[in-house]
Amino acid sequence: MTAPTPQRCLAAADQLLRGTGLLGAAAITAGWWPRACACLIRLALEGGIDAYWQRVKPTVAECRQGRAKQLMLRGRLGPGRETARRVAFAWATLSAATHHHCYELAPTAAELRRLHTEVSTLLARLEPTVDTRK
Repeated sequence: MTAPTPQRCLAAADQLLRGTGLLGAAAITAGWWPRACACLIRLALEGGIDAYWQRVKPTVAECRQGRAKQLMLRGRLGPGRETARRVAFAWATLSAATHHHCYELAPTAAELRRLHTEVSTLLARLEPTVDTRK
């Protein structure tokens, strides 16, 4: 079995948000969908970062520390400070959402939809740009 792509993770998270698909309805009735959805969105973001470094500098992609890969986004080979800052914020927010604490509420559908949209935008920024001047 191949590893899930960021797009497949986002599609599965979208199905959970809409309550459709193989697990959508079961996840909603069982109540575990918010954390599962946050986990899928975070996996998509991490996969996008890995794909970016695989294209730009494969030695960074080999690093096992996800935080180091995020910090490297700020460097001269990265997409820029603004994108790196947004990636760090999205990852931290999704990380907090995936951990269960009895004193915290699970993220709402609106919060998860906003994070889904943000990660989709960030993945587009991490994609290679096509040069039309050729």
